[in-house]
Amino acid sequence: MQTVARLQGIADDGRGVVGEISTQWAGLRGDEVLEVMAAFEAVGRVVSAGQVRVAGEVGVLSRSELGDEGLSRSQNFTSPVKLVSTVTGTSVRESKSRLSLGRKLRGAVLLGGSEGPAPFPIVDRAMDEGVLAVETASIIVTRCAELTERGCSPDVVASAEQTLVDETLTKHLTADQASRLAIHLREVIDPDGAEPRDERLQQQRSLTIGQASDGMIRGRFALTPEQGAVWLASIQAMQSPRVAGSPGGGPRFLSEEEFMAHTATADIRSQVQKNADTITELIARAAGAPDMPRLNGATTTLNVHITLDNIEAGHGVGWIDGIDEPVPASTIAQLRCSSPTAVTLFNDRGAVLYHGKTERLFTPAQNRALAARDGGCVWPDCDRPPSFCETHHADEWVSADHPPGRTDIDNGVLLCHFHHSHLHKSSWKLIMQEGVPHLIPPRWIDIAQTPIPTTRRRTTHRPAA
Repeated sequence: MQTVARLQGIADDGRGVVGEISTQWAGLRGDEVLEVMAAFEAVGRVVSAGQVRVAGEVGVLSRSELGDEGLSRSQNFTSPVKLVSTVTGTSVRESKSRLSLGRKLRGAVLLGGSEGPAPFPIVDRAMDEGVLAVETASIIVTRCAELTERGCSPDVVASAEQTLVDETLTKHLTADQASRLAIHLREVIDPDGAEPRDERLQQQRSLTIGQASDGMIRGRFALTPEQGAVWLASIQAMQSPRVAGSPGGGPRFLSEEEFMAHTATADIRSQVQKNADTITELIARAAGAPDMPRLNGATTTLNVHITLDNIEAGHGVGWIDGIDEPVPASTIAQLRCSSPTAVTLFNDRGAVLYHGKTERLFTPAQNRALAARDGGCVWPDCDRPPSFCETHHADEWVSADHPPGRTDIDNGVLLCHFHHSHLHKSSWKLIMQEGVPHLIPPRWIDIAQTPIPTTRRRTTHRPAA
């Protein structure tokens, strides 16, 4: 077939160009690299348009009314999606995308098998010329199709199509920018369509969560726009970095000691890990709010089971009610510092030795004093305010029979959930010196393990005269 032969020749030429250019990178300037990128993109757009066209034809030849004589079923595939995916080696998602756009761009099949007029001729032409990316074409077609479904006249839909294509090409809009423009234009043309669309979105909202075989709690969620806005705004607010500088407001150089302390205590979490910690912090804070529902007079409480030997030794595991996977003793120690946790202790024969102890928690008055002293999480460069912090016993609290831990303000420091957990699980230590929290780094960071003073105290004590 002549068309296939030509395409194979184009592919051969393309491979030759790729081979040539790969040997020339070292000699190219930055602007020349960008020119090569743009040229490849132009070729890719033409190729992508052809891929969509062929997929659309496969969809037409595989339509359900043809039964077993349809293309996909005659080739022993249950759907055109699986046929396209197998032939092209692309994912099911990509195959669906090509089939969907190809069918939308193709005219309806008329009686006798002929094809009707193309519903989106402007997008059609721009794609064939290689000036409109397939991703952008799909966005424009989808939004215009929504207007058609809402009963807008063909002239109005055609005008919207023309506007979106023209704006995209003349202003060199990205696919994201074109999407925002298309949504705005849709709302201008059909403001009454927002209500039925929102109703569909409301029906699709969901949250599934459960424990996986590896012990992680995994899930999926779908939020309506307003729910998503609350999540995003809350995450962004809690992750906003604290602006720090010199007392005069301008930049300053850090001393060697400050640089070493900053480097040693840097937050190395990935963004997705920060997101998970932030949502957990939000839920934990809400769970402890005074107006939250209470069970038997108590706020949301974790019931933890652990043996006395493991508590005293600081190793082993504990078990949280409702969770199959155990947690290490370090996590239990963290929870017992500040969380409303009922800890049940067992001896080695399984007898209950001790259940709960509310005296370990700092009182509201003590926490207010700590907030005034520390100003928030004491970990260097952490910007969490007091309201988002947990109270940690510098000398570990175990029980009334196991000193030296005391629930006194000179033995308490404020730490955010992440740094509280990090302190319990890492080689870092926290001590109090003259009422000021100090972090002791592990030996692999500082062989001398010099205590690092760390507090956001807004007031200082004057030395005695």
